[in-house]
Amino acid sequence: MKKVLVTGGFGFVGTRLVKHLLGKGIEVVTLEHPAAMAPKDLGDRTVLRADITSESSMNQAKCAGIDAVLHLAAQSSGPRSFSIPVQDVQLNILGTLNTINWCLANGVDRLLFASSFVIYGDHPDREALDEGTCCRPKSVYATSKLACEHLLMNYAQPKGIKWNALRMFNVYGPGQDITKPDQGVVGIFMNMLMKSDDVQVKGSLARFRDLIFIDDVIQGWDKCLSGSAYNQSFNLGTGEKTSFETLIRTLAKMMGKANRLRIEQLEGTPGDMLGCVANLTKIRSMLGYAPQVKLDDGVGKMLNWVRSNKQA
Repeated sequence: MKKVLVTGGFGFVGTRLVKHLLGKGIEVVTLEHPAAMAPKDLGDRTVLRADITSESSMNQAKCAGIDAVLHLAAQSSGPRSFSIPVQDVQLNILGTLNTINWCLANGVDRLLFASSFVIYGDHPDREALDEGTCCRPKSVYATSKLACEHLLMNYAQPKGIKWNALRMFNVYGPGQDITKPDQGVVGIFMNMLMKSDDVQVKGSLARFRDLIFIDDVIQGWDKCLSGSAYNQSFNLGTGEKTSFETLIRTLAKMMGKANRLRIEQLEGTPGDMLGCVANLTKIRSMLGYAPQVKLDDGVGKMLNWVRSNKQA
């Protein structure tokens, strides 16, 4: 692998992924929207400007010699998908279709896609879900991600593209924007506690998530890119369960607010899941993936980064 293109390379995961690939000596081209602001530490990479929702814009963004496309560009908030559903249809579904067509037009036969655990929906009979679990998406966002996986299977694959979908669980870590109120559960609660002793939780405290540190996410993408388990979806998580209450109390303790913490439960948000964790059997056996970072260590690193960057 000598040269790759990353869509959404200015985002949280995309930025870290680009840095990792550059560190391995891989040439990286980033495809981003013309209006997207570049990160300060852009690094040694070429930036193509194109709107993935526009076929004509993508047709003008030609690039030769690309070995693989890593497609991360998307609308990535479940709650937001209910208020602006057309954004998910345009950015996620149409954007993925246009990205597939870009690969075909530019001679790229390898495509990795950023999917999400939310496509599973709720399964009250079990918590650990494998890739064969029936998908019951509960939001427009989840529906759009599942639709994209079907585009890979039913459109890209018959045309000769070798694809993988990485179903990422809840990603957190240094570099994440904690000021976003509808994305990144660790960042949301960390931001609240940076400002006060009060935490507002939308829905039950018993809800739970599989929280995966950014370094483990990058490990999964790297192993998938260098592997040959084509035309497969993979869970990318830790397999560990963390309830919202445990997460909030862990954060409060680290921030010296355990004795002052006040938790207020509010009405839940549409399409929210009770929770699930990743069954990692498939990705362990086929890619050799193994998460390394425990929650306390990961949250501690993120908190140190937030404090050093005065982000709140």
